[in-house]
Amino acid sequence: MGPWSRRARVAVLAALADLALYNAFQVLHSPTRWPDFAYFYSFARAGLTYGDPRMYEPAVQRAAVDVLFPGSPLLVVVNPPPFAWLLTPLTLVPYPVALWIWTASMIAALAISALVLAPPERYWQVLFTASWLGFLPAYLLFVSAPLAPLVVLSLVLAWKLVNDKHEIAAGLVLAIGLLKPTLAILVPFALLAAGHRRLFVSWLAAAAVLAISSAAALGVSGIKSYLALSTSFAANPYYLRWSLVPVLGDGMVWVAAVALLAAATMLAAWRLRHSGAEQVIAIGVMGSVLINHHMTPGDLMMLLAPIWLLLRCQGGALRNTLLGLTWVAGWLALIFPILALVVAA
Repeated sequence: MGPWSRRARVAVLAALADLALYNAFQVLHSPTRWPDFAYFYSFARAGLTYGDPRMYEPAVQRAAVDVLFPGSPLLVVVNPPPFAWLLTPLTLVPYPVALWIWTASMIAALAISALVLAPPERYWQVLFTASWLGFLPAYLLFVSAPLAPLVVLSLVLAWKLVNDKHEIAAGLVLAIGLLKPTLAILVPFALLAAGHRRLFVSWLAAAAVLAISSAAALGVSGIKSYLALSTSFAANPYYLRWSLVPVLGDGMVWVAAVALLAAATMLAAWRLRHSGAEQVIAIGVMGSVLINHHMTPGDLMMLLAPIWLLLRCQGGALRNTLLGLTWVAGWLALIFPILALVVAA
């Protein structure tokens, strides 16, 4: 390695350290009083208190939130029932303890994902770790406790299991993404297009079990409430900012664009069928971001997954530079939402 390469590495790590300090400043001065987890926790308690069929009724979610956080604004939760079931054990402990457990778990999920994907050289391990500590949307991990890190971890573990020839296990792990399906919905289909049939069948079986269990738990009335609340949530302009809806509208033009983008993602995955799973999964994540209808700010952490996966492929200085610029665009996507689509494209 020449002196300029060493200087470039030092400069990159120094910049990331500076941005990590900025994130720490953001955390210490965050005005957030009620992180997302406050509503997740109340949502799970609503299912236990009022029953699964009623937990998607706005009045029920409002009542559950008011019991713990009087005076807080209502942020409805529209994650599918398995998410509430996952959180049920945490409702057995006081909210502050549950919040610490969840936050620590999500931090660990992102940290483990970075270290599992990083090449063995110490520089890359430090770089991957610094890249999430300095990533602007990642500060929300400490103040909002979003779900995205768990989905990122499921992608990373699925990648490792594919590489270790455990396709069925990889499909089951990938099903964790169904806790928030919009984040990585095209990944299993991209892997199918790339020839990973056993993985897809395994994922599909898990998806079917979760869907049937959810429908049985909700019943007809609960399904109607779920669809009504999801439709209302999806119409909120704030969550549409990171999608093509503001550009194309919410009608047939957007539907046609989604169909074309999904087909293009499958075609790209098929063309990469002889490449490693890294590129296929990265394509699936980017396609999922492009076709999303709505996202929350914390969901932008998903952009780290394709960057890490492609960096692992070691494509040379030019490719690494482009991925670095992509990371910068992802950092700015929290401020300029259109850049999330630029990154994915």
